[in-house]
Formats: sequence, structure tokens, C-alpha cells
Amino acid sequence: MASVLLSKNELLASINPDMHLTKGFLRKIYGYSITEPEFAEQAITALEAVGCTRAREYYDSWVGEYEAAYDAAMKPVADWYRRECEKQWEKRQKEGDGRRRQEIIQDLHQRSDKELLSLLQTLN
Repeated sequence: MASVLLSKNELLASINPDMHLTKGFLRKIYGYSITEPEFAEQAITALEAVGCTRAREYYDSWVGEYEAAYDAAMKPVADWYRRECEKQWEKRQKEGDGRRRQEIIQDLHQRSDKELLSLLQTLN
């Protein structure tokens, strides 16, 4: 069954005493509340006003289930992304160490014997 996309105002206007509160309806409320957090409160208040006294309980329960499922689905993605970032960091560290070594070697090659001898003496 295709879902009808309602504007926020149409969604609020569709609330009536004879309606059946569905998970799809709760999902629409949640969707609009992502960009306008106060919308959920407006919709729940409207539902309670037409006699759905457990609207808040149903909404909070649905949101809790949805967010728990979302977090569970995102956990492996976050773990994968962390590992990828660590690989990239290690790669950059190795490249950086290699480049630094090359710079030092080039610098040493450009110095005169006298400068190299003086540098060795300061290291001791």
C-alpha cells in the first residue's frame, strides 16, 4: 500500500476522533519532528485532544523501538568506518615517516663534510 505524503498542516488536520493510530502515522510525526522538534508535541497534543489518551505512550514506544533498531543497524557501519579511519591514519603516519626520512637524507647529502662532522660532534 502506497503511503500518501501529507504536509505537516495536512497531517495535523487529519487527526480526528474516528481515526486509527498506526505506526505509519507515528512515523510521519517522527519524520517531521526531525527538522521541527516541536512538531511531535503539537501532534501528540492534537491526538490527546480528540481522545487518544495513550498517544504519547504509543509515540514514545515507537520512537524507542525505531531508534534502537537504527542504532543496532548503524553499529557495524560505525565499527567499519572507525577501522577504515585507523587504516588511513596508519597509512598517513607511515607515509609521513617515510617522507621525513627522505627529507633528512636529502638534507644530509646537501651538507658539506665539515657541517656533517660538526653535526656528529653535537650529537655526542
